[in-house]
Formats: sequence, structure tokens, C-alpha cells
Amino acid sequence: MSTDLTRSSFARFARRRAALIAVLFASVGTTSWIGTDAVPEDVTQLAAALGRVSESVVRTEDIRWEPSGGVLSDLVLGRFVMFLGSDTANGPRDLRRARVRLSPEGRALALGTARNLTSTPLGDDHSLVVRGSRAAYATFAFGQEQSVTALDLAGEGAQNVTKKLHDRVMSAITNWQLTGSGDGVGRVDVTLEQPAQRVGLAVSETSLDIALADDDRSARATRSARLELEKSELVPASALGMRVESRRHLPKPVVFWAVDTVRAVPWIGPAPIAWLEEKTFAIRDTMKQTAFKVTAGGEALAREPDAPPPATVLDASQAAADLGHWPPSPIHSMWKTPEPGEGEWTAPTQPWVKHLPTPPNGEAPPSMFYRAFVRPDEERPYAKVLLVAMDMRQLDLEMEAGSEDPKPLTGPPGTGRIPRDPAVYTRIAAAFNGGFKTEHGSYGMMLKKRVLLPPVPGVATVIITKDGRYGLGSWGSNKDVGGIQDVESSDIVSFRQNLDPLVDNDKVNPSGRAQWGFTLPGTTMQTERSGLCVTNAGHLLYAWGDDVSATTLGKAMKMASCVYGMHLDMNPHHTGFIFTNITELKGRSYKSELLDKQMEIDTARYIEYAPKDFFYMTLHDPTPPSLEGDKGEKTAWEPDPGVQPAPAWMAGLWHAPLGNVDVVEIEPARASFRVRAGTAEPDSKTGSTRAHELADDDAHRVLFALTLGTSDAKRLRGLATDGRIALPMSNSEHSAALVASEDGALTIANARELSSVPAHVDAVELPMLIDDGKLVPSHARGARGALGLTPAGRVYIARTLTGTANVEAMADLLKRAGCTRAVLLDRGAGLHGSLFRAGTPTPPRSRYEETVLYAMGKPLLPRGFRFETTHPIEPPPKKK
Repeated sequence: MSTDLTRSSFARFARRRAALIAVLFASVGTTSWIGTDAVPEDVTQLAAALGRVSESVVRTEDIRWEPSGGVLSDLVLGRFVMFLGSDTANGPRDLRRARVRLSPEGRALALGTARNLTSTPLGDDHSLVVRGSRAAYATFAFGQEQSVTALDLAGEGAQNVTKKLHDRVMSAITNWQLTGSGDGVGRVDVTLEQPAQRVGLAVSETSLDIALADDDRSARATRSARLELEKSELVPASALGMRVESRRHLPKPVVFWAVDTVRAVPWIGPAPIAWLEEKTFAIRDTMKQTAFKVTAGGEALAREPDAPPPATVLDASQAAADLGHWPPSPIHSMWKTPEPGEGEWTAPTQPWVKHLPTPPNGEAPPSMFYRAFVRPDEERPYAKVLLVAMDMRQLDLEMEAGSEDPKPLTGPPGTGRIPRDPAVYTRIAAAFNGGFKTEHGSYGMMLKKRVLLPPVPGVATVIITKDGRYGLGSWGSNKDVGGIQDVESSDIVSFRQNLDPLVDNDKVNPSGRAQWGFTLPGTTMQTERSGLCVTNAGHLLYAWGDDVSATTLGKAMKMASCVYGMHLDMNPHHTGFIFTNITELKGRSYKSELLDKQMEIDTARYIEYAPKDFFYMTLHDPTPPSLEGDKGEKTAWEPDPGVQPAPAWMAGLWHAPLGNVDVVEIEPARASFRVRAGTAEPDSKTGSTRAHELADDDAHRVLFALTLGTSDAKRLRGLATDGRIALPMSNSEHSAALVASEDGALTIANARELSSVPAHVDAVELPMLIDDGKLVPSHARGARGALGLTPAGRVYIARTLTGTANVEAMADLLKRAGCTRAVLLDRGAGLHGSLFRAGTPTPPRSRYEETVLYAMGKPLLPRGFRFETTHPIEPPPKKK
């Protein structure tokens, strides 16, 4: 029996019995009533009664009545009341809702089951306002206002996008279970991407006025906006630091809806569902193995006894020149008779799959994606794992939280869809699933500095840093955001966790985990599974199989030379990889296609709405940040004419004219630097030829030579090459040392502090222009060039090409570029500030009379890496 046939038959069975399922779960969600002698006029007694039914602490000032449905409705069905309740006195409050049956005289006869509408234990919901069918509240956490939420108490309305009858029935049952009403509650979240200190709310039937104070001492609002409730739009549309998201109630497959609904019933819980899933998948696996043995016999796919192991991959730290090799090497099959194409990497055949444009030099970049398949299961030769290799020189990784999961501890959930900004969605090339639901481990997630769930110690994690690197590794013992070697906590922008590592260096399942997913202890499951791993070369791989165990998925990652791998989501309708090319979202002008037809997610899942978190890949844009001239003109960056560092299709040197200043920008890690002494320097004892000339290897990689001038004999400026000091540094407070380290990195130091120079390090004294972001007075008013460095590692060279030198204009430009330190390119005499560019009519020479800064090309390296933690989890002691 095929898998597809089994699933489709089961789906038909469930659909045909949707009405029966509805009756069953409606009985589960029926409101229970508790008698009370309290009356609405006695708010204290009402608060105590609400506290009992909700098992929380309720204050009288936190109770709001919803509109009455009439005397008969209030008597039979009850009238809704909204209130804020906390688990402990003075603890963070959640928004809750209950029905109160009222007599015609207004006496409370009974209280119904209380529903928790928010369930954010770290966020304090407050400032609850209700007017007619509209309500609103704010959420406070971590010392700041995090979000504002508007509710439509009349129901979800257009936010419920289900259309088919059985979907509408299921949504009504879910709404009753969550909100106490089959129509549900409409919800619009305003996330404060720039949090505030205080918030004020005023709601009407058509709008919600939001006032924010960024200073706790100020009596006035510093930001304000109006949320148009019918359109779910902010006015003004560019409301500072606010993002609006209208929630959607999405249809679900019958089976998954039933599972989620039953799990949420307190007296049932997840264990019986796990038992049923384990038994179902076990029966399916046995049937598939039996069918294969009968039809294929197994001999053709018997394992070759003397097959060589996969080729050893060079260690990344000792083979930097090979790290950018693309596509990956073919994967050796473990079977005597490989299937056609097994282990071979192929590019997507769809012509519309996104790619970087071909640069002016005519060298087209390679495909950003390659796919292959392997068969890593010794017991199931038919089980395949698909692998998608992603070139992390051309791609950027981003993540988004789902509209349902992860369930944040404070504030609203994620948007569940890719950003609506055209500058983002037009660059998206692919998307794939994230990790488990919150109820299956509460694994951590932070999204653009907003912590939805705190990190879990020791868990497999993928991080995104602010400088555009992507790390995979095991979180340390600390629960704070940080503790990762070579990555400051402030540098982590986003992270997502899930389970233990599947692969760590050469080990599959290094922790010996037996339970991958919510299955019964000691059992595993053959089902759809997905994962993400990083290779030693720094590329990311997505792995997917429709009939695999977790360890099988890990073996596939190891075969593909991954040094660290993590398990993502599992089971049908939860996993999948989509290629996409979006022109416009409003008119659905886009193409979207699954990696494989066996994947069962909708092709628009991550474009429209996804209940669970996901990752998406965007084209990397190497263009430097835009700069603005003193007259408001913007930089028009172009690849700098001449030789580019490898690969030529991704520019590393950029050029832009800005007023009468010419700017050259060198991207981080695209060049290394050396200083060589001019032959006309006052001290003739500058050493041998290597003090003036580059070594052969560097000479063949030169991008440019930048003249710095020579030291005036009456006012000597320091100079050192290859660790040997030719001229001592001066004690001038306005002097700086431009230092090229042994590995070619540039820094700017205070010249007075540089009493010695380590071996293989170059240093040249120049006038300081900017120090700690502030302009330094300088006597070198005739300097026609300056060099600045940013904390992110960008190098800017500004030169005055026409007219008189303008030191102030160069300094102002470098400060706007983010340079915290800069020097003037003027040692006092000789030619300075001239640029000789490889591949142009004025190429660099082997030596100059002036001291020169040489730049050598560095190959572009993929930005994926395996991270280590500063406080790793200690393994448990071995039993004797």
C-alpha cells in the first residue's frame, strides 16, 4: 500500500465524518456552570468568583463587561465579561473571558468556564478598555511596553479565511474551545518594534488611538497613531516604530485539527495522541518494508562490503582557500548499485528560480541552490533523504515566527508570513519550515531582538548575527542571550532552537537521544522529517525525507559533510521547501513550487499565512549602505572599475562620487592589507627589499596601491614594516598609527601607545582625523585623502579629486558612513592620496618613493559556521 494512498484514504475518511467529529468535540468544549451568590453591583464578590473559576488573582479594577445580548440571552447563554488575572498577587496578568448567567434583575446566577485569551506568562496585559464590541489592551514586559492589541468581540469576521463547510465547523469548535464563542474574537496586533515606557489607549467602534511616551518622566506622548479597525491600518502609515498585523484563522487538515483539539483537552492531553501516532506509523513502516522485500528482493541494493567511506573533508581552519568551493562534492553511495543520480548535485531546472544578475565583466554567478539525494538507511534501501545545498555567499538567511507557534511568553505571536516590504519579498528565493510547536518543548526563539521564548540550555540552535553570519551549535548552560564564542550577545539578532544536535562534528546523535519528537519514551517513528545543517565549507543544507527516522536524517547530513546539524519539524503537512519568485503580493503575482511533489504543504504557505515558524532565503545584496552628501545627494554605488577579489561576480570594492569627494568602499573580509616603506623615506635603513616590496604571493593578489606620502625630515612620523621599526612613533596627541596585522586586517591605534610592533605587523603614522566618532583638529590641512574604519569592518577611502583639499568634507562623509576612527593620508611630504588600481590604465607598481598601503584580494567565504559556547553543558557522569 503506498503512502499517498494511505494518507488520502484517511483524509477522505475524516472529511466524511466531519459532522460526527464536530459533535464529539462540541461536547468536549461545552461550558460548565458554577453557581454563585454574587451580584454584578458587588464588584469585589464578582472578582473573587472570577478568580475561582479562572484559578487566578483578579482585581476589581481589571473587570470589563461586554455588551449585553438581551435579557433572554443573558439568562440562558450568559453575558461575557473580560478581566485580567494573574497566577500570583502582583504577578503578570493575562486577559481572560467568561460567561456570567444573569437574572432579569441583573443578579449573577452562575459563572461559566474561563478562557485565557493570551497565555503570555512573562507579559503583563494591562490598560484594558472595552467600548461596545471593541476592546483593546497593552502588554508590558522587560521594563517596556511591547505591544498593543485590538479585539473585535463580535467575532473574527473576515479574519476567518476558512471556506469549506467542514473547515468552518472545525473553526467554530476551535473558537468555542479558545474563546467561549463559535464566532471567536477578531484580533489586530500592533507590535512596538521601538518599545515605549508608557502607553495610553482610547477605543471606539471604528478606531483605536495609541499614545506612547518614550520617557517615563514625560507627561506628554512622544509618539501617537490611530489604528483604523475596519482596515487594520495605522494612520499615519509610517507610524514610528509600530508594525500592525491582522490575525488570520487558517484552515487545517482534519487530522491535525483533531489532534490539536484533543491535546488541548485537560483530561486527555498529548500522551494518548502520541501513542496513536506511534502505532499508526509503525504499522505503515512494517507494511512498506514487507512490500519492498516481496517486490525487490533486496539483493540489488545489498550493501557493498568493501565500499570505501566518504572522502575526508579538509578542516576549515587549515584549508581556507577551499571554503568557497561550489557546488559541493558528489556524495559516495553506501550501496553496491547506486540509483541514477544518487549523490550527484544538480541545479534547479525552473528558469524562474531567482539568481544574482550577471555583472558587467560577463561572468555569470553559479546557481545558488543545488539538490541531491542519498539513501542512508541500512534497513530501508527505498528511504531517500533529499538535500538542498544553499550558497551562503549569495544568500541571506532570515526567520519568521508563525501566527500560532511559537507561543510567546509576552506580546503577540509572529506574523506567519514573509515581510510585506517590496524591498524584502522581491529578493526572496526560497522558504522552508522551522521547528516544533511550543507545547513540544518550549524551544527558544528570538526574532530581530524580540525574545518570544527564552533559550533552553544545551539545545541545538541556529543564530543570525548583525554582521550577516549564520551559526549552528549547541546553546550553553546560560539561559541569557549570549555565551557564544566569537559572538557578543548584542551581535545576535535572531535565533531558533529545537531538540538536541543531530550531528556534531563526525558523530550522529552525539547525546544518544532516543525520543525525537513527542513519541512514547524509547520509541522512534518513520515519518516525514526535516533538518538544517552547516558544512565545514560554511554552506547551509536543508534535509528532508518522507519515510525516515531522526538518526537516518543525521546520517544523510554526515554523508553531505555537515559538521553540525539540527532537527527541524516533522510529520506530513508540517515540512517542506519552496522555491519562490515574487513580483507583487497584492495581485498574487508570484511563482512558487515545492522542491518535491511528495511534500504536502501548500505552495503559498509562507507567502500568505503559516501557523508555525519558518526560514526564508533572500538574495544577498553586497551594495554598501547609502550615504548622503552635504547637499542631500545620495550615493550611487557602482562596482569599482578594475580587478575585483574572487569571485568576480560578487563585487568587493565599490565606488561612488559624492560632491567633490570620491569614495571607495572595501567590503569586510574582501581584502587584506600591507604597508610598504617608500624608497624616499628619510631613514635609508628601512631594511631589505621586502621593506619596500610585497612577497610574491601577495604581489599576485594586489587590488590597489594607495600612496601615503613620505615623512618630513624635520618632523619624522613613525613607520614599521614586517615587525621592524624604521622610524619611531612620535608623541603627538593628534597622531594615529594605521596598523596592518599579520593576517592583513586594518586597525587604527593611538601612535603614542604603539611603543613596539609585533612580528609580521606593519604600522605607519598618520594624522588622526576622527577618534571615537569625533573630529580631531589637524595641521594637515592640505591632505587630499582620508581612510576610515567602521566597527563592522568596512574600509572607506575618501579623496578630493578637484579643487582645493576639503578635510572637513571628507571627515563629515566618513562620520556619516559610520567610521569611528579615520586618518588623513598625508605623512608630510611627497605624493599622497593617489590610488593605483589593478586592471586599469594606472596599475600598482612593485615599489614607490612614497610609503604605500597595498590591498590584496581575499576570496569571498560562505558565512555559515559552527559555533562553540563559552559555558557548555557538562555531560552526565558515566555509570560505573
